[in-house]
Amino acid sequence: MERIALLPPDVANKIAAGEVVERPSSVVKELVENALDAGATRIEIALTDAGKTLIRVTDNGKGIHPDDFLLALSAHATSKLSRAEDLFGIETMGFRGEALASIASVSRLKLISKRAADVHASELACDGGQLGELRANAAQNGTTIEVRDLFFNLPARRKWLKSDSTEFSHIIELVQTLALAHPVIAFTLSHGPRVAIDVPAQDQAARLQALYGDAFKEGMLELHEHESYARLDGYLAPPGTHRPNGKGLQLYVNGRPIRDRSLMQAVMLAYREFLPPGRFPVAYLFLHVDPATVDVNVHPAKTEVRFLEQNRLFALIKSAITERLIGSGVLPKISFAVNRMPFAGPQARPDSPFEPVGELTSPPPGQMFSGEALIGARAAEQRWADARSVLAQVVESMPSAPVAVAAHEKSEPAGDAAVATVSIAAPAHSEFRTQNSEFAPSLLAGAKGLFQVANTYIIVELADSMVIIDQHAFHERILYWLLEHRLREAPLERQRLLVPQPLNLSLAARELALSQRDALAQFGFELEEFGPDSLALTAAPKYSVRRKHAEMIVELCEELAQGRKPADLGTMRKSLVEMVACKAAIKANDALTPEQIRDLLRLGETVPHTYTCPHGRPTTYRVPFTDLEKVFHRR
Repeated sequence: MERIALLPPDVANKIAAGEVVERPSSVVKELVENALDAGATRIEIALTDAGKTLIRVTDNGKGIHPDDFLLALSAHATSKLSRAEDLFGIETMGFRGEALASIASVSRLKLISKRAADVHASELACDGGQLGELRANAAQNGTTIEVRDLFFNLPARRKWLKSDSTEFSHIIELVQTLALAHPVIAFTLSHGPRVAIDVPAQDQAARLQALYGDAFKEGMLELHEHESYARLDGYLAPPGTHRPNGKGLQLYVNGRPIRDRSLMQAVMLAYREFLPPGRFPVAYLFLHVDPATVDVNVHPAKTEVRFLEQNRLFALIKSAITERLIGSGVLPKISFAVNRMPFAGPQARPDSPFEPVGELTSPPPGQMFSGEALIGARAAEQRWADARSVLAQVVESMPSAPVAVAAHEKSEPAGDAAVATVSIAAPAHSEFRTQNSEFAPSLLAGAKGLFQVANTYIIVELADSMVIIDQHAFHERILYWLLEHRLREAPLERQRLLVPQPLNLSLAARELALSQRDALAQFGFELEEFGPDSLALTAAPKYSVRRKHAEMIVELCEELAQGRKPADLGTMRKSLVEMVACKAAIKANDALTPEQIRDLLRLGETVPHTYTCPHGRPTTYRVPFTDLEKVFHRR
């Protein structure tokens, strides 16, 4: 065994950099936090190649004393604390004294700073941990730090960095998070010649609207609670605004963004009866506590903390949010819960690529029989027209189409408008009819009643049970399967739009769309810059539903920018097919005639399975009458 020895400083700093500097956004975080601690009122961030080639952070803070330049780039050197007791009342963003030394060891760093009392600025360069000479510079008051060629001396680390669009999206999210916590400070973020963020000093509500206005377009609920041990200020999006992940839920403690599982759970419990399953609220919460009651010296990233008043803070957050939501007039819908059992559909054949049907999870109470007001016949007619258009294009392009679609019109006695319906004639030799024969044929053959509830759910009465079908999810599954085969069999055809459609994209999504224009063009979408800060859709694929082009491309780019899906061609193709199927399918609140219901069930016979939508949500449940008898104590 080798003798024990101290690590050389450059090796120790590279090891520390593994914890502090994970990617370009980590460098931006540390440098911006230093600028905040320096009392800056304006912070400018400039990037090249998403920070891989250059990160420059400039502030107008107090600056660094010329005699402290060498110490500033040394490990465990800081001006923010001097004794162990200071760790138990930290009020600054940084305090470890590791960041600059770690960054300098894995990049080519230049530090330029000037105090108001200094005659000139000073400059010090550091190349991979090798310090240069201190010299004069003509810079303005404040500090500028340039970080070039990140991980140039650690190629193994550099190759693990993601694409520029992904790395830049991380930086945008970080700067938005820090800018929201410090609204009195102006922030600018530029990527090459493009300015992604430029917000002046403003109040908290204005800063929130400037950075996340899309989440509050339907209104914003303000929250202000004061207790002896803490103050809670918050801004909640209406319960109808929610996301598939927790990125829209942010918590700050004394201006520091943190991730605390317990306090996040308090928010989720408060929203429990206001959100669909699997969705997350949009809320920005600011806790102000005595620094002596919070320990931030837990993790190098300083996003994990410990509280002395953990249980009281949990109760404060949960009760304050619950009262605010109820007081806003947004009340949860409640109905009795039946012991619902999944509809027992057929198993997949041994040679089928589709998985056997498993047990489905019941939706929460209050969602089975809830619905909005009835829509008119003309709106339903348009839905069917859109769906018929997609189906017709799908079927026409298939070499061996499993279904034939023919449109006809019927005049309904209830109104003057002609309601379009869809007739589906499935060939007798369809391979999927055999596989699915136990489902739709048995429903139609054994149906004693067939009707609609809340213009959203189809009810089929059988001899011993009733089957409940979510008409939108059911139709969406059918269209998804047909579109998948359409894209496999023939190349996409695109059509130029008579009027370009502007795209309302977030900053991160706009940058991603620009970087992925060639990939999107392969799916039939053409984008062009529309003014200095926006994009417009100029061409769209023929298979997509009219009037939905821009909506689909915005949704796709937002998902990719937030990192929920990798930006590869296969994933983008699947996302587009899912979106087209969703937009083209009939919707909740679409009134259907009995003939339209029968057509929809017949169409279900032509696909391998219809028991879940493309997103995994159940489409069909069977409720035995024996379960209803138990609910009403008839047995």
